[in-house]
Amino acid sequence: MEEVGKIIELVNDKARIEITPSGGCNHCTQAHICNPFGKNKKIIELPNSINAQVNDLVKIEIKDKNRFLSILLVLGLPILLFLIGIIIGNRISGDALAALFGGIGLLLAFIIVKIVNNYLLRTNKNLACIKEKIESNTD
Repeated sequence: MEEVGKIIELVNDKARIEITPSGGCNHCTQAHICNPFGKNKKIIELPNSINAQVNDLVKIEIKDKNRFLSILLVLGLPILLFLIGIIIGNRISGDALAALFGGIGLLLAFIIVKIVNNYLLRTNKNLACIKEKIESNTD
């Protein structure tokens, strides 16, 4: 999947990119997952591997395999750990402890997602990458 975005800020070797979701999002059955609040623009941060400048339009590539892995990480892991927490809590002491353990499972999942995200950013093993400049800054 490819998207077009505009670089709004450069921080060290990374670029903050503002993306307006393409028309394909209107037909995607999973659009509510990527954009749950219906905002027109998203901001992502990626390594600036092509030395783009502020206000440049760039093409961003998100491989389908990586998109599936990110959905599993961001959605699947919290649901799984939440359910595991509920089951463990329910077996130990009933509903009250099930709710507590479910919450602990969710918290643990969000911590894991944050750690994995930080690792991916540090090692430049991002789920998306800047592919090419479409239009250079003419300001």
